[in-house]
Amino acid sequence: MTSTIKAGTIMMQAGTLIPKSVRLEAEPYWHGWGVIKHLDGYTVDRNIRSAGWNFFFLAGQIQATVWGYWGERTVLRAMKRVLRKARPAKFNCLEITEISAKRFLGFPYVHVSAHSRHIQKSLFLQSCAERARLPKLEAEAAARNALLRQ
Repeated sequence: MTSTIKAGTIMMQAGTLIPKSVRLEAEPYWHGWGVIKHLDGYTVDRNIRSAGWNFFFLAGQIQATVWGYWGERTVLRAMKRVLRKARPAKFNCLEITEISAKRFLGFPYVHVSAHSRHIQKSLFLQSCAERARLPKLEAEAAARNALLRQ
């Protein structure tokens, strides 16, 4: 897992709607979040915009620091903290902007910084309430479409 998380890595929540013409391969990471494989933020943004959708970048930085030596477990602990901090805003993606191993007074720690990203068709960013309600509305629409096809 450590090798898959680096600056530029895009994390995406499971069930995120994306344009049919865009192919994103995601590897499961932790509690409904996956790592988009083989693409950085710029490439994902370009692919989504070419399909007529939007990939918003939000200015607020999310950070986490975890004491310990650089390693898979320490990076995972730091990533869990970042993903927990990102959850309340209800954005469907996250871009890792920095991941580093440092020392403070000889004690090692890992620091992770990220920015929320959001994929949606509309040109205007939805409110938090709309983003929270969206999965339920999509499930209801899918159920109605299934009934119409019968």
